[in-house]
Amino acid sequence: MIVWLAVVLWLVIVAWSLALMRAAGSAERKSRPRPERTVVRDPAPLRPSRKRTLVVGIEGTLLTASLTGAVLLSTADQWDPPELVGLLAVLAWGSDFLTLETKRARISGSFLGLVLAMALLGPSPAVAIGLGCALVDALHARTRGIALLGNAATYTFFPLLGGIVLGQIEDTAFALEGGFAFSVFIVFCVANVLNFTMVAGHIVLMRGGSLREMFGRVFLPVVPWELATGSMTAMAVYGFEKYGTGVVGLFVLALGVCQLLLRSLLRGHEHGEEVLRRKDQLDVRHEGMVGLLLETLALRDPSAARHAAAVAHYSRQLARSAGLSEHEQAVAHTAGLLHDIGKEALPDHILLGRSELHAAERRLVERHPADGARLLLRVEGLGEVAHAVLAHHERIDGHGYPDGLSGEDIPITARILAIAEVYDILTAPDSYKIPLTSAEAEDELRRVAGSQLDGRLVWLFVTQVLRGTVVDHPGRMADLETELQVQRRMRGMLDQPLVLGPPAS
Repeated sequence: MIVWLAVVLWLVIVAWSLALMRAAGSAERKSRPRPERTVVRDPAPLRPSRKRTLVVGIEGTLLTASLTGAVLLSTADQWDPPELVGLLAVLAWGSDFLTLETKRARISGSFLGLVLAMALLGPSPAVAIGLGCALVDALHARTRGIALLGNAATYTFFPLLGGIVLGQIEDTAFALEGGFAFSVFIVFCVANVLNFTMVAGHIVLMRGGSLREMFGRVFLPVVPWELATGSMTAMAVYGFEKYGTGVVGLFVLALGVCQLLLRSLLRGHEHGEEVLRRKDQLDVRHEGMVGLLLETLALRDPSAARHAAAVAHYSRQLARSAGLSEHEQAVAHTAGLLHDIGKEALPDHILLGRSELHAAERRLVERHPADGARLLLRVEGLGEVAHAVLAHHERIDGHGYPDGLSGEDIPITARILAIAEVYDILTAPDSYKIPLTSAEAEDELRRVAGSQLDGRLVWLFVTQVLRGTVVDHPGRMADLETELQVQRRMRGMLDQPLVLGPPAS
């Protein structure tokens, strides 16, 4: 019964750890797992100091005391059977050659072998195997100097202490009927915390930092993995009591599978973090590009930046009122900022002129949605923005340009963009027409609803977006820097694949 309970516990813990690791991708991205056996890395070179001398003295004394204690407590029966000693030594030392390097630590399964040595052999063999782990790590990871001393002190002290405690428990009535296996689990957990405290304390003393922060950032995120390994160790001890040495070999195999799973998870997690890092870089470039394009357009037409900001603001508010997703709101807002980018190709006398346009000049103006969309399609992640920009001069009755789309064939973000632009042109003091009051502009929107503009969206714009808004001072709502900050807050919402198909309604 206890074996099945332990198996269920282990499966629950592993499922919990998998869930935590998936969630880790969004928090810090999130905390990279701590190893099942933590090792000290070589600290950065430091000037000789009193603190360094103190650390060397304490760790040297601890190492000497641990080795002396192991020699004094050593008995012949602790080294019997020799095949078990060899198996656990191979398990602990071999795990150091199967480590997985992360940015924060090295993943190793040797801690399980050390605790099995404490429980099944005794303190002296556990100390010997622990010292061997430190030496193997020194050969494999080229740990030298005070870092090697710290590892050696740590991996001789806690095996000695754990071996003594388990030896005392083994001689009590509590050890019967699975009690010893439970004790092994508790000792595993305590030794794990002690191991991390000693190693992290060494790093904090030599490099500075906060021990509490290291616990929260490195240790806590992988507590589920440590509990899973501890339960596996307890099951191995219980199986050894019932069935002999062969069971330990099975758990060695299980540990290898667990390590491979952890390796795959960590590599996937690191790959996900790298993807997110590159996406963040791309988002920052998008922001810089948007600001640069608008500032460039504003050098030619001083009203362009204000107009882009106003259209972006109204578009996002209307998209929200229409119940669109955050992704679609981001598309509408970005399209509002960039909807006139195609006007960069217009001559100055057309872009800045206030006189009536000739037919040839009007045809040039009507090209700007297609020119802008073509530019935006070159930028990864702006495909839907480009489609909105392309269609923002289409009309519900089909008499718009450039493609003569009508009704719901026009993307909803383009229909939103059209309303926002018309309203700002009607009310803006820097447009080429005499500005209308808010009430007059609302009447005009209602007049063209159903022919030029989407009637339902016009109603939402008038009743929800403009309700309570001070529109007689559009400058209050048309600050480019404010809208660029909004764009930053929506970072990442544009990163969805562009699906070509029927336009959204």
